[in-house]
Amino acid sequence: MFTSISSGPTTRLAALLASAALTLTVGGPAAMAAPQAPAGTSGAAVVPVREGNFFIALPRHGFRAGTVHFSIKNVGRHRHALSVAGPGVHSTSAVMPPGGRTSLTVSLKKGRYLLWCPVDHHRQRGMWTWIRVR
Repeated sequence: MFTSISSGPTTRLAALLASAALTLTVGGPAAMAAPQAPAGTSGAAVVPVREGNFFIALPRHGFRAGTVHFSIKNVGRHRHALSVAGPGVHSTSAVMPPGGRTSLTVSLKKGRYLLWCPVDHHRQRGMWTWIRVR
């Protein structure tokens, strides 16, 4: 149940349709149970993030204030990382090689946050998105 942020409405519509099909195929509400928090992140909301060839995919774009643990997987052919900036936060994950994984834990307050890939010119190529924290 990921939505992809990329350029163009056709790409967004295709990602939304693929997300809906995956939810129906995988098993609907039972398959969307809250994941267990990784060790060392007690009480943090765990958010899986997929980064690929110039997109960032999140399962949702609205969050509650508090600690969020972004569990990031690079599904693309290039190196990627994740930066988060907003009220009181400016953090960046480690850079991942293709197929790599990393994580980033941040404490989010109410407001809007920009997420982007800080590697090379990936942000300028559409690899960014917004989240809202309430």
